Amino acid sequence: MVKVPQTPMSRIALCCSGGGYRAASFHLGALTYLHELKFEGKPLLHRVVALSTVSGGTITGVVYALHQQKGKSFAEFYHFLLQQLKSTDLVRLGLEKLNTGAVWQNTSKRKNLINAFAEIYDMHFTQGETFDVFSNMAHSHLEEVMFNATEFSKGVIFRFQSDGRFGNYYFPVKKDISAEIKLSDIIAASSCFPGGFEPIEWPDDFVHSETIELKEELPLMAKVGLMDGGIYDNQGIDSILLSETRANAKPFDLIIISDVTSPYFHPFEFSKTRGDGKWSNQTFYNLTSRVKTWYTRIKWGLFILSCVCIIYLGYSSFVDSTLTGIALTLLVLVSGLIFLMISARKKIEGYISDKLQYFKSELADDLPLDDLHSLKFSKIPLGRFEPLILDRIKSLTILISTIFLKTVRRLVYGRLYDSEEYRFRRASNLIRQLTREDYEQQQMRNQHDQTYYQNLEGCDPGLKGSYEQVIGEKLEEIAQDAASFGTTLWFLEKDRVEDRLNSLIITGQASMCFTLLKYLTELQYTPGNGYDDLSQSQKREIDHLYQKCRKDWERFKVEPDFLNEKMQRNPA
Repeated sequence: MVKVPQTPMSRIALCCSGGGYRAASFHLGALTYLHELKFEGKPLLHRVVALSTVSGGTITGVVYALHQQKGKSFAEFYHFLLQQLKSTDLVRLGLEKLNTGAVWQNTSKRKNLINAFAEIYDMHFTQGETFDVFSNMAHSHLEEVMFNATEFSKGVIFRFQSDGRFGNYYFPVKKDISAEIKLSDIIAASSCFPGGFEPIEWPDDFVHSETIELKEELPLMAKVGLMDGGIYDNQGIDSILLSETRANAKPFDLIIISDVTSPYFHPFEFSKTRGDGKWSNQTFYNLTSRVKTWYTRIKWGLFILSCVCIIYLGYSSFVDSTLTGIALTLLVLVSGLIFLMISARKKIEGYISDKLQYFKSELADDLPLDDLHSLKFSKIPLGRFEPLILDRIKSLTILISTIFLKTVRRLVYGRLYDSEEYRFRRASNLIRQLTREDYEQQQMRNQHDQTYYQNLEGCDPGLKGSYEQVIGEKLEEIAQDAASFGTTLWFLEKDRVEDRLNSLIITGQASMCFTLLKYLTELQYTPGNGYDDLSQSQKREIDHLYQKCRKDWERFKVEPDFLNEKMQRNPA
């Protein structure tokens, strides 16, 4: 059997998954509980030597690592990030930056939504700081940081990291250049999820007023689009495992994955074809024909009216009368309308033709547009178009957000959980693990597994039993609320009223406590794993840690927000 590490809690690697503000808030809670625990006289959080983040997790990771480098206290970090998550409406501010006349601090950036978000991150979260702040990690308990994106040329990970290769094998970045990159642009690249954003371009979109080396090297550098790190690895595990393979690298005693990604699939449901109603049976061809018919009728009607006015004016010899004035006015107006109608039609048809030609040229390599052009879509009833469009949108959404990401998640997790090497060096802090559904499924799945923590002989009776006994109603409501929150980069007013942020932070805290209880139970009571061979001082510290977690867990069950209340009483 694989043995436990000789110093199980001394060197911890922490992975913070993607998932928008849901992830940022949950990870804030997880960090808070790690800071609350003490190990060998210091916060257990100070045993975290490597931090790997993705997407929404990068928001929390960058802000925490930055505050550490600046010598800020944990309370200062906590209250700063909490306030920004509460008050920064990224979508509203981002869309406002796209308005005509909006002020852009960095005029070299292309004006799109992801770059608008980058400017907002710079203003509210990172205050102009660059990656140079991590050039010397001696000011922090962190030895290395890794903020992950995905590049859209080779389809592999692109790392903004303090150790190892910055960028990747295909797009390596020199140290002098990496030091100039703004942390806000790193957050934007890491959280640039498909569908919501366009790619951010490396290196052009990373140029700013203080980039000297980057501007000099810019003409020689290959360009590539960067997007969400979750496309390649939404948990940030790959970067941690890779860091262990570097020369002279020390292995981690424990790898904690803080993850808000749900492992469950939502099945695809077909849309219903609606054949009822006048509009459902219409086709684009019929509607276009009707529009053309009415256009022709109106045009000829105006033409006839103008002819009537001309005939009257000729017949009356422009005699000075009210009817003459009306006829002249109508003639001018009708002639103007005819001219505008003909002119507008030509411009609209020309504009549509140009745009169709543009899209055709841009998408020619990705879609069989010439083949699609031969299909008679215009004669399909509108009622049948609804399921054709809706089913494609729904299936594409499920493919990107569920099937693809969860398949990748399984593969990445497999590198840790399918290997005996990591058996006592891994722990997963999952946002759903405190929900009734997840807890009961885990019990059913592992009821015959003798290595499962509840089946170990030394497992505390308080950690075994029904959902009500182990977790309880108070945590259930909060955990379910947190797990149901969507993947967004903002909190709607409704979410603020319902205090979703508070639920996410509490769930992160309680989940981390529960995760450590399970891990420490397996560590101490798995037969033959070498735990008994550890030094007495190590076992004593681990037992103290376990007893603290056990005590806190009982308190979470009756007073879920006790740690949040404590943080509120400890202002920055």
